[in-house]
Formats: sequence, C-alpha cells, structure tokens
Amino acid sequence: MSRKKFGQLLQKYLRGECTPAEKAFVEHWYGLIDTEESGQELDMNELENRLWDQIQSKMPKDEPGRVIPFRSTPLRWIGIAASLLLVGWLYFAQRQSSPVNPADSLISLVQGDWVERTNNSTHPLVIRLEDGSAVKLAAHSSLRFPTHFATENRTVYLTGDAFFSVAKMPTRPFYVYVGSVVTKVLGTSFFVRSQSATNQVRVEVVTGRVSVYKETPRKLATTDGVVLSPNQTATFFEEEQHFVTGLVDSPLVIRTSEKEQKPISFQFDDTPLAEVLVRLEQAYGINIEVENDSQKACPLTADLTDQPLYTQLDIICAALKAKYEVKGTTILLTGKGCSD
Repeated sequence: MSRKKFGQLLQKYLRGECTPAEKAFVEHWYGLIDTEESGQELDMNELENRLWDQIQSKMPKDEPGRVIPFRSTPLRWIGIAASLLLVGWLYFAQRQSSPVNPADSLISLVQGDWVERTNNSTHPLVIRLEDGSAVKLAAHSSLRFPTHFATENRTVYLTGDAFFSVAKMPTRPFYVYVGSVVTKVLGTSFFVRSQSATNQVRVEVVTGRVSVYKETPRKLATTDGVVLSPNQTATFFEEEQHFVTGLVDSPLVIRTSEKEQKPISFQFDDTPLAEVLVRLEQAYGINIEVENDSQKACPLTADLTDQPLYTQLDIICAALKAKYEVKGTTILLTGKGCSD
C-alpha cells in the first residue's frame, strides 16, 4: 500500500465510509500511537505521519507483509495484532485492484439477501413470496428464497415437500431446486415431494405445464427431462439417474377459466364407450386408449357424477367386462368387446 492510498484511507475513515476491516485497521494503529504518545495532541497531518511511520517501522522494506520482532513491552501484542491487520489490509488492497469474479460477488449478495423458512410444526405453513406466488410448506420442510427476485427469473430451494401456486409471469420463469432436480414453470400449481431416505424427487402437476429436468453444469446441454401436464407426475430416481412418468394418485377435474368453463356431464344413457372416454379425457386431461376397437361401440348406462377418476373407471370396467391399466401418463383399457 502506498503513502497516497494510506492518506486516502484516513480521509475515508473520517467520512465514515470505511468497511469494518478498514475501520479496524485504522483504529488499531491509532490506538497503538495513542498509547505510546499519551497526552500528546496531534493534528491530521501529524497523525498521518505518525501512523505511517509506525507502520513502516514494523514492516521490513524488502519483505512487505512480514512482522519485525520489536521490544518486549506491554504493547508488544498490540503491535503484533496491528501488524497482522496490516497484512490483511495489503491483501485487501491487492484484491480491490484485481478483477472480481462475478460468481464470488453473486454468492456474497445471495447469502445476504436470502431467507430460509423451516416448518417445525405438524401443520402446513403458507409462505407468500414477493411476486404473489404462494407456497404451502409441509411439516418438517424448508424453503430458501430471496427477499427480492431477480429481474430475469424467480428461484427458490426446497427441502422436503411443498405445494406451489406460482404467479404467471411469462418473461420470468420460476425455478424450484430440490437436490439435483429442477422444476421450471411460468405460472401454474404443482406439488414437489422429496424423500431423503431414497433420494427420490416427485413432481405432481395440478394446473398448467411444468418442465422437470436434472441440473447439469452450464456448459452441458440439458436433455434428460420431461414436460408434465395436469394430473401427470414424474419421479426422479437418483441412483438410476432417470425420470419415471405417471399419473397422480387422485386425478382431479381440470379447472378452466370461467369464460371457457362448461360443465361436463358424467351421466350416461346407452352412451358409446368412445364418447364416454372423450368426456373423461376432456375433464382430466389424460389420454385414454382402448386396445380393442370393438370396445368403442359398447353402450354404457351409469351415473359417474362426483366419483373420482379411478372409481369411474372401475364402474366402467365392471359394466363392460373390461380392465384398465396405467401406463406412464396414459390409461389403457383392455377387453373383448360387448358383442363377445
């Protein structure tokens, strides 16, 4: 550190603009002089000269940063501490004049601006985020989120289980990180469930569309991922490093806007199976296929109102002597047909 920079540091100290490290550096050296020159009043120029001389007397000219042993007095340890501070300050000054890694700055900023909430109760905890999104945090789960989202995206970190209702912002995607799994949405509602014992992460979509993929280094392209629609789910298996898609345990009728919403009737009177399945597909957004085309004409008379999807399928299969099986995100009906 040059004499000029040292003078600038003192001026900065007097203006109250020093960092904690800079302030400690000045005050330690001033305390040393004040103790040795007890009762002597110094003006600013004299103080600067004394401080600089004191620093130079403790630092060898050929090896800056190394402390010279000096007389053994009660002030010896103060001098050592001050000299160590000087070494730290010289390193700080060198860092200030060298390029700063943006990632280091980002980490420091994030650590200071992020909040972590942990639900230690036995009931879900609702957390409101600044963008209008809401998170229902399950018991014994934690959510880490920024006090202010970035302008280009919205990112949170989850440990455990939570239900997300994300405010729609097409230009600012919302990211949920759970271990190595990333869920990306623009505006939707979905569940994220993680199991630490098995290292499995499960995403279940209620509304909208969700992209789920494994986090990779920025230089590598992300190819291993899935896109989910309502009532679909994907489970990531850490050991196998792959996703398995399927349907949620209890599919719900998809909610649409009030203008587009038309009640779907689940009352059928000699209705062909093909039409019955079309109504179910429209209601739940799930693809239902029939293995035997001759089944499509089979008539169904039944009231399936207020029944969950799998119960509706049980009733249909019982009436038409068929079976159903969930294969990934598709339901497959099998049977001989009504004419056999």
